[in-house]
Amino acid sequence: MGYKSENRICQNCKGEFTIEPDDFGFYEKIKVPPPTFCWQCRAMRRMSFRNFRFLYKRKCDATGKTIFTLIPSEAPMPVYDHEYWISDAWDPTNYGQDYDFSRPFFEQFKDLFNKVPLTNFLNRNPINSDYGAGLDMRNCYMCFDAGFSEDSAYGVTLQKSKQCFDTINCKSCELCYYVINTTNCFKTFFSRNCTQCSDVWFNQDCVGCLNCFGCSGLRNKSYHIFNEPYTKEEYAKKLKDFNLVSWKKLQEARSLAESFWLKSPLRFRHGLKDAGCTGDYIYNSSQIRNCFFVNEARNCAHSQSIIYDPIKDSMDVTSSGIGIELEYEVSGSAGQHNTSFVIDSDYGLNSNYIINCRNVADVFGCIALHNKKYCILNKQYSKEKYDELLPKIKKHMEEMPYVDARGVVYKYGEFFPIDMSPFGFNESQGYEYFFLSKNEAEKMGYKWCVREKRNYISNKDPKDLSDSIDKVGDDIINDIIQCLHDEKNNHNGSSCNMNCVGAFNITHQELQFYRLLNLPLPRLCFNCRHVERVEWRNVPKLFKRRCMCGDAKVLNYNAQVTSKHLHGDKKCEVEFETSYASDRPEIIYCERCYQQEVY
Repeated sequence: MGYKSENRICQNCKGEFTIEPDDFGFYEKIKVPPPTFCWQCRAMRRMSFRNFRFLYKRKCDATGKTIFTLIPSEAPMPVYDHEYWISDAWDPTNYGQDYDFSRPFFEQFKDLFNKVPLTNFLNRNPINSDYGAGLDMRNCYMCFDAGFSEDSAYGVTLQKSKQCFDTINCKSCELCYYVINTTNCFKTFFSRNCTQCSDVWFNQDCVGCLNCFGCSGLRNKSYHIFNEPYTKEEYAKKLKDFNLVSWKKLQEARSLAESFWLKSPLRFRHGLKDAGCTGDYIYNSSQIRNCFFVNEARNCAHSQSIIYDPIKDSMDVTSSGIGIELEYEVSGSAGQHNTSFVIDSDYGLNSNYIINCRNVADVFGCIALHNKKYCILNKQYSKEKYDELLPKIKKHMEEMPYVDARGVVYKYGEFFPIDMSPFGFNESQGYEYFFLSKNEAEKMGYKWCVREKRNYISNKDPKDLSDSIDKVGDDIINDIIQCLHDEKNNHNGSSCNMNCVGAFNITHQELQFYRLLNLPLPRLCFNCRHVERVEWRNVPKLFKRRCMCGDAKVLNYNAQVTSKHLHGDKKCEVEFETSYASDRPEIIYCERCYQQEVY
């Protein structure tokens, strides 16, 4: 059947969006109607159900034990300690309810969502990794949305890595610190968008580099500083002169490097082996449309942060991976096949509208089920009764949709309603990817979290910390250090705007890491450090731009336009879509001009 592109108006933001022919073909294949939200509003809605950094203290509703959890204290649903939650001590089907054809489905599902216990962390098979959320983590602390990593801390989307601290979107790395969007790297520090690098500092957009400092766009180079070559001996002397063991000198070096980065041309898209794809941060993938932070995927669209092959033939997937296929509107899941409208569920088949389920098949509108089939609203049915009820329920969702306070209509084919999320938008994944002010968020129906001032009583001012790690004693792990942002705020009355927690401590594991790599202690809390790194990446949104090779700004930076470029001494006219907005300070090149500069 031939499809044509159609322009529609988003129910949520009221903007126009396009449904492409390939999109229609996918919806037909998985038997769901086309969306009524644009792709960005769909992504924000999925992400609003994910809090992966802000911890709350509350009691386990089963045991009374004090636990830390990602679920806010004021959320209505019970929360169980993970060990109890995964045990056989309780049965989720005890909360099963009959389907009521006199009420909208989402109304009934919300009732169930508010009753069925959730786990404090979705932490699968942890070993000494109680404070975090991930899969098969060993000796990890405060790592979220992570998997198959060990001896690491303060990481978000850290995968298959070892001894890495303060990272975002890193895979197969070891002994790395303060990096973002980094793959297969070793001893890489304060760097972004690097692959297969070792012993590098303050690098961006480098591949296969060894012993480089403050570089940008290099390929397979060694002993370079600010893209200039040095001998091995000269490089060692210069690096010693930078005195990177000093916190003060480290900040100076970082400032020099970030200033240099702005003078170096960047490719319009981050990625490797991404030919024929659209989006950004795409690696080893094919047939990718409008996707961001993707590794080893095929034939996917409108998705963000999907990793671990095989990932294929899916749309609108966020923070998911490990063998997913025919997935639609899915967040935080793995091993799913032909499932739609899913939150934090693993190894499901032919199921819709599920949350926190494991190893289920043919279930609809269920929460926290394990190893079940043929359930609706957590109630068990025979296969025959399930097959009889399911089409009636989908039809009922069409005829009696849920309508929220803003008048947004939710029929079969829509993800969970925005007003069902227990999280404030500003503590969700959506806030990091698609920033909204409080007024903007509330106009779209999102909650807003006003976090209580922690009022930690610190006994160590950040200005009093030793400048280098060799002068730090073991007793530092007993100190409560005031965050540098909070210390500044207390003096000038300004607001941090980074969800600063005010104070932090240094764990024994962390202290050993800094000593191993001769790194000075941080002066910012985990939240502030995380937000600083988030600002190093682009938002998942595309803008139409023209190659800057040869324009006045590039010439002002003394970049040369040579005859090796096809456009010669004229300005390049190639157009493209990029995640660099036009008001950004970076120099952005098309594919051909960029390759002439870096290869």
